[in-house]
Amino acid sequence: MIEKVLCDKCGAEMIPVDSERPVGMKCPKCGWGWVTSYIDPIKEDETIYEISLEEGNQVTKDNIRLVSEISDVNFLEAKRLLENAPKSFISGKAVDINDAVIRLKDAGIIFTVTPEYPYLKND
Repeated sequence: MIEKVLCDKCGAEMIPVDSERPVGMKCPKCGWGWVTSYIDPIKEDETIYEISLEEGNQVTKDNIRLVSEISDVNFLEAKRLLENAPKSFISGKAVDINDAVIRLKDAGIIFTVTPEYPYLKND
């Protein structure tokens, strides 16, 4: 969920300066705003990454449901993906697959990302 940003001067809801890049916000009511030159590297990464399920995952309802949601396939196909690992099941730019990487990691599902995924934080 995207959190609303309110203007420090008048309290109106701020709008993005640029719809393509998160570089700043401006107030449509009073004109106050801010910009930054920092852009998160994950948002500029054009590499196509591939997520593969690895052997050793439990084929549970929760794991099947998660794989189904992430890969946008039905329950039976998600079960097959888990059973037939290793198996590539989604690909995309870092910003597009990041949520899937986090959810798989949090669920304890064994997977790999190719090429090496530099945004996976080790706890």
